[in-house]
Amino acid sequence: MNIAIITDTYFPDINGVASSIYTLAVALRKRGHRVYVFVTSENYSPVVRRVGKNPPVFRIPSFPTIFVRPYRTTMPYSFRLVQILKRLKIDIIHTQTEFSMGLIGLSSSMTLHLPIVHTYHTMLEDYTHYILGGKVTKIITPNSARWFSKTFCNVPTGLIVPTEKVKNALRGYGVTKPIYVIPTGIDVSPFNRSNFKEEEIAELKKKFGIRDDEKILLSLGRVAYEKSIDKIIDQLPAIRNKLPNVRVLIVGDGPALNDLKAQAEKLGVSDKVIFAGAAPYAEIGKYYQLGNAFISCSTSETQGLTYYEAMAAGLPVIARKDDAVNELFKDGENARLFRDEKEIPDIVSDIFRDSATSERYSANAEKTVGSFSAETFAGRVEEAYMNAISRHVREKAIRRANVGKLHMSPKYKKVKMVPPEEDRHFLKKEEEEIKKTDPGVKGAIVSTSRKAYRTANRYAQLIRVGKKVGKKKQ
Repeated sequence: MNIAIITDTYFPDINGVASSIYTLAVALRKRGHRVYVFVTSENYSPVVRRVGKNPPVFRIPSFPTIFVRPYRTTMPYSFRLVQILKRLKIDIIHTQTEFSMGLIGLSSSMTLHLPIVHTYHTMLEDYTHYILGGKVTKIITPNSARWFSKTFCNVPTGLIVPTEKVKNALRGYGVTKPIYVIPTGIDVSPFNRSNFKEEEIAELKKKFGIRDDEKILLSLGRVAYEKSIDKIIDQLPAIRNKLPNVRVLIVGDGPALNDLKAQAEKLGVSDKVIFAGAAPYAEIGKYYQLGNAFISCSTSETQGLTYYEAMAAGLPVIARKDDAVNELFKDGENARLFRDEKEIPDIVSDIFRDSATSERYSANAEKTVGSFSAETFAGRVEEAYMNAISRHVREKAIRRANVGKLHMSPKYKKVKMVPPEEDRHFLKKEEEEIKKTDPGVKGAIVSTSRKAYRTANRYAQLIRVGKKVGKKKQ
């Protein structure tokens, strides 16, 4: 198949959506498909530019959005993109966003009559406070986000979601399209400890002032308010009382960073928190090696790819109980789950009390994540593509069979079509005037009558075709 993946974000952006798209594209290419990624440009560019090879990446002209900075947006229709999709002989479009590029995907699929699959990555109702810096929360509300999600998701041929939690939410919104629950796959190899030399890890520890006798709780990802990293810092005084050698390493950047630094200073635990800043994606695997356990208090995740990456690196995971992780974690086996963040100090103490306990969690985590391979992910997405194509073809055939039935009033069904040359009443009024004028005028009127007849006759033929198809079905 020729597959077009259309998205608002891709490398060099570091986030779960970009990682998911890259993993899918590479795995699908290994299965023999041709995959093309279309994403907004990084800065102003007047033309569509091809900037990547494996997979091919096309940058669409874009401009900064005033709603959510620093993201970029584009017009909801691109004639040039339609031309490229047509030239590439695309079989199916896969959108990964509900906004500007997602709208381009929908409009392009309608223009080219292509099936379209959409992956719903983010629970939009949890992110309305980002619109215009939270200044329009009375206008852009969670209810409006739910309405928008329902409206958008009822257009594609099919939907892909990472967990049952998201599927249930969309059904609650009123989405009726087929939904496929497909957990995002992960290539575990870049996170395996065997890929890194001890000297590399020791050098990185030295950079951040981490001693060998210290235990590191790792938080990696976008430093945003909905990630609830502040809940972790709140528990640091209690953790310090139980285990003085535990520190928290926060890798990433985002809008909540300065507030978290101020919070650590206020609680007197600045020496227990390391703010490492953003890390290049090529080195993310190395940063996981700095941790002794991975921790997250977020409840806004639809899946949480960092959980998978941490488990692939062999780290015990500490996470909040949530429907998004029910299929991945088993409390006391491959992770420790909590409902109240006040449980965190005891959980940390339990994991770090002896090396045997920590190793057991690590081994079970690596074993669990092995079943979420990129190959399995691509195979299930491929199946969703085939189902969407079959559904699209079936719906197209139904529309063709019903041509002429939509606006046909019963009183016209028995009308007999009569050619204008024989329909004297059709020209009755005009003939009286024609006798007084030039004969050429009569020819013009008759010609117009013939055109009207031919148009009506074609419509009648379509109606007859619809009737025949309907009788065969009965």
